[in-house]
Amino acid sequence: MTQTSAFKTPEGEAAYLASYGAAMERWPVQYEEIEVPGRFGTTHVVVSGPADGPPLVLLHGFMVTLTMWSPNVAELSGSHRVYAIDVMGQPNMSVPDLDSPISDAADFAAWLGETLDGLSLDRVSLVGMSFGGWLALGFAMARPERIRRLVLLSPAGGLQPLVRQFSLRGMLMGLFPTRFTVNSLMGWMGFSYASGDEVARSACDLFYLGMKHFRLPPETSRILPSVFTDDELRVLRVPVLLLIGDREVIYDPAEALARARRLIPNLEGELVPDSGHEMCASQHEIVDARVLGFLI
Repeated sequence: MTQTSAFKTPEGEAAYLASYGAAMERWPVQYEEIEVPGRFGTTHVVVSGPADGPPLVLLHGFMVTLTMWSPNVAELSGSHRVYAIDVMGQPNMSVPDLDSPISDAADFAAWLGETLDGLSLDRVSLVGMSFGGWLALGFAMARPERIRRLVLLSPAGGLQPLVRQFSLRGMLMGLFPTRFTVNSLMGWMGFSYASGDEVARSACDLFYLGMKHFRLPPETSRILPSVFTDDELRVLRVPVLLLIGDREVIYDPAEALARARRLIPNLEGELVPDSGHEMCASQHEIVDARVLGFLI
């Protein structure tokens, strides 16, 4: 298995890891780090909470790393053993095997299953935010026997197609990966760098440095969040909690919630007030309380 760096230069890797380290300084609880080897590379996991707590696995949004959970982990790890995972194939502390990149949604499901095996986790509660929500929903469909409860927070794709403006902004950022284009996209979604909020600034910094310095495998970069069919959603049997900010911009939140309520058999869902795609951070008290209530 190849384990050479996916970063373009040693200097770029050092800059990225410094920003990641600064973000982890805001992790509010004690944690341990685990590296899980697998056929797609070595997956980085940060573990917090009581050793005998029920397992709760967190999947972050696109390009923002597991550090995005710093506003949530104190509450979630009070009663659960929390496993925050750096998604393979994106810039973070996970190290992809450059000879065996993730190439489709089935590979993502296989990677997550292997990671759970490496952590000796059989059946877990799974939480996914944004792109991580799409991954979590896909995994629950592919491996329902591994999921006790499923939480989708501002999921990207899966329920509704993303708006054209998201595609255009993403395309512009891909062509011109500057701080301006990254901050513009993130600000539109609610993560305002200018606000001074440390979580938003960290997310923007890591996104920009990842775009600039990380060599995203072409096979992985072509994977886009798809919309699951009515039939796929109807057969989902695990209990599901869906939370979406009422100011979500990447799709119509009310339509996404209505479709989920119509098709997913065992669903609890609601729109979280006064929030957009940044809901997990800006309304973390509401989100944390709702998630913990659902997991009981």
